[in-house]
Amino acid sequence: MQKSGFFNSSSGDRIYDATDFATYFGDLVSNGIFHRNADNLRVGVAVGMQVLVQPGTAWINGYHYANTTPLDLSIATADGVNPRIDRIILRWSNTAREITLAVLTGSPAPTPSPPALTRNNDIWELGIATVFVVRGAVAIETINISDTRMSAAVCGLVNSLITAVYE
Repeated sequence: MQKSGFFNSSSGDRIYDATDFATYFGDLVSNGIFHRNADNLRVGVAVGMQVLVQPGTAWINGYHYANTTPLDLSIATADGVNPRIDRIILRWSNTAREITLAVLTGSPAPTPSPPALTRNNDIWELGIATVFVVRGAVAIETINISDTRMSAAVCGLVNSLITAVYE
């Protein structure tokens, strides 16, 4: 099937939806966070077992995300025996039709690793930080938060995929 767009409708012969626009923009702009400033979606400590995500914007699969106010996210109770690594993510959900901030809780282990990101046709996750949850912790400390926003493997910066070629 051939498809083109976007043209004005004449008597309802051109109907477009969000998927059409997302596909178009997804071909032009890569997934990641916008680097408007150093605090864009930066994760820091809050009170107790919470982290605070600063306002910011991101792009996933042709869809825009904006967090306009600082947002607290709760970290699950620490294990009493082993540490774990949690991941702070942006999750695009095709089924839910939204992008949200979330915490992926890791598994306690003597040598823990962060949980894997889900990346398929329904769920696509960007990792913006990891949180090392010390065994028995009652509060998150700044030293235990690792910023992963600049890591292209888990998040990265939004880039235009348009390259001018001149002859």
